Amino acid sequence: MSLPNSNGQDDPSAQRSDSVTGSAAIVLQQPATPQHPFYSLPSELILDIVDLLPPEAFINFAFANYPLLHSYGLAPALSRPRVVYLTTQTQIPALFPLLRIPPEIMLHVMRNLKPIDIMRFAVANYQDLARQGIAPPLSDQTIQQLRNAVRARLAPG
Repeated sequence: MSLPNSNGQDDPSAQRSDSVTGSAAIVLQQPATPQHPFYSLPSELILDIVDLLPPEAFINFAFANYPLLHSYGLAPALSRPRVVYLTTQTQIPALFPLLRIPPEIMLHVMRNLKPIDIMRFAVANYQDLARQGIAPPLSDQTIQQLRNAVRARLAPG
C-alpha cells in the first residue's frame, strides 16, 4: 500500500515495510524545493548581474528572488507590517509624495542609486511605484515567499 503525494497520486516511496516484522512504517517526505541554476552561481557573479539591471528590472528581480537577495544584503529585512503594506492596499503615507514626479524622472533618479537603496526605496514606496508602473504587481507566489521570509527571520532558533 502506498500513500498519496502532494499531487494526490500514489507515492510508493512514502511507505517503507519492515522485512523482519512485516509492519509498514510511514516515511514523511517533504517536497523538494526546486532550485533554479541561478542560485548556484557565485555571489560575485550574481552581484555583477544585479549591478547591470536597470531599476525597474532590479525591482522585479528583487521581489521574485527576495530570500536570495536578502542573504546577499541587497534587499532589506521586512517586518510583518511592511509585508502587509506591500501585499494589500493599506494606505501608509509615503515618506515623499511621489505622485507629482513622472515615472521617467523617478527611474532616472533611481539609476543613480545602489541596488540595496533601490530596493529600500521600492519597499518604502511600493504602492506609489506600483501605481506608476515601476514596481510589479505581486503574484500570490511572491506574496507567500515574502511572508515565509519574514516568518523564517522572526522564528526563534
